[in-house]
Amino acid sequence: EAEVLYFAGCMGHLTPAVKRSMQLLLEDAGIRYRFIDEDGSICCGRPLMLAGEVESARRLMEKNVALFKATGARVLVTSCPICYKVFREDYPLTMEVMHHTAFLNQLVKEGRLRIEKSAEKLVYHDPCDLGRGSGEYRAPRELLAATGELLEPHYTERYSLCCGGALGNFQLNYDTREKITNDALRVLLAPRPDKLITACPLCKKTFAKSSTAPVLDIAEWLASSLTRQE
Repeated sequence: EAEVLYFAGCMGHLTPAVKRSMQLLLEDAGIRYRFIDEDGSICCGRPLMLAGEVESARRLMEKNVALFKATGARVLVTSCPICYKVFREDYPLTMEVMHHTAFLNQLVKEGRLRIEKSAEKLVYHDPCDLGRGSGEYRAPRELLAATGELLEPHYTERYSLCCGGALGNFQLNYDTREKITNDALRVLLAPRPDKLITACPLCKKTFAKSSTAPVLDIAEWLASSLTRQE
């Protein structure tokens, strides 16, 4: 049994610092949680749907729903915007589904996470599936404004630029993807931030290969902002 289910997702497991940061934050806040895909064996089903394996995806989703319900949890928290969108729109779940930006913002407001404000300048990148796809713009900005100096790039919120790593487009070759990434980075780094913050493991992994500024997931940044107890 658990109060909260944490789901890292496939890309969360490919960016281990994100899932480690989430575990640290959940434990620091005293959350009774279960890391439901800790061994990496569970998928949300999106890749199967993209591949046209609709029936296989349906069976997988039914299995996941039964697994989630059996825990008795009331909230499902995921670090991947794609998983977040799939769980909200394609699953018949009665539990609340939250992206980790909204859940962490809630914990900070409730005083369950104590954070220190830094003088560092931060630029936030809106991931496609979290921003345009799911309309979540407020929570990450509130978190970053509470932990540092938030700078806005020229293209932001629903006009945010794709990182270039989107998995759903099979027609883009490597050179084209690299150009998309570099164009986005030019805009994001124009305000000269100390750090580039995103809220998608895939965006983090894509930007980190070419960015001249450190790239962090918002969970990593928040974990580094925790008030240290003597």
